[in-house]
Amino acid sequence: MRSIKFIGLFLILIIFAFDCGGKKEEKGKVNTRPEINDVTIQPTNPSIQSEINLRILSSDQDGDPITYKVIWFVNGREIGEGMSFKYEAIKKGDRISAEVTPYDGKEWGSAFRTGEVVIGGLPPRILSLSIMPESLFVTTQRVSVHAMVEDPDRDTLTIVCHWLVNDIVISDTGTTLELQSFKLKKNDIITGTAFAYDKEFRSEPFPFELHIANSSPIFKTQIDSVRCPKDSVNYPLPIMDPDGDPLTFKMLKAPEGIDIDTKEGVVYGYCKDTTAFEVLVRATDTDGAYLEARFTLTPR
Repeated sequence: MRSIKFIGLFLILIIFAFDCGGKKEEKGKVNTRPEINDVTIQPTNPSIQSEINLRILSSDQDGDPITYKVIWFVNGREIGEGMSFKYEAIKKGDRISAEVTPYDGKEWGSAFRTGEVVIGGLPPRILSLSIMPESLFVTTQRVSVHAMVEDPDRDTLTIVCHWLVNDIVISDTGTTLELQSFKLKKNDIITGTAFAYDKEFRSEPFPFELHIANSSPIFKTQIDSVRCPKDSVNYPLPIMDPDGDPLTFKMLKAPEGIDIDTKEGVVYGYCKDTTAFEVLVRATDTDGAYLEARFTLTPR
């Protein structure tokens, strides 16, 4: 009986030792920390409008899932955390980098610091053009172009225009064009292309087209009071058409005995007395543009 009890106790001790040894081996298993193999900031040439993210290559020998702590730096100064970059005060020329630390749920791995990428510029964009003056005639001395421009980088901008007058390329690239040297005529066309420069980028071309409009008749000289013989009124009106169009004339108001030559524009007739009187005339060109003029005639 004693020998049997001794054998049973020996077996129990062996089993206990085996169990304890197994549990001791499991508790002694060492976790391997995760590693960062490479980190790339994307895109590699960002602008202030870019969505900046990271491409992370990492590994964990134990097969544990890996998460990351990401710290972003602008010009070497820490500005925040997160998997993507967001910084409202970012501007062209700023240097962006990140520090990435892996975590496998048990331990943090070594931090990995990326290289820097530089925020690049964006080209400006012309939103609209305004022309001064709005209407052009053969008598217009000069025309100027004013542009409304959008520049994401807030750079100082220069506006340049390339001009084409009646299919002739003009070397002047300014925003103002002197017109009198071109001997323009009614219905001539001036085309142009505007660009905005910020010393690094040029905007997309913004084309425009200008037309020389029909001019209304005008005064050759500004005279509104004329002395004339009482019995022989003969006054050629000082009115002409800048486009050289023929004019037709009409008397709108005059005393009895006074009329107008509708083709030549001469006021003629006779007066009953020497009292000064007014005439109101209208001169109309072939396109229907007209000028109404009032004159005072004084018989003598």
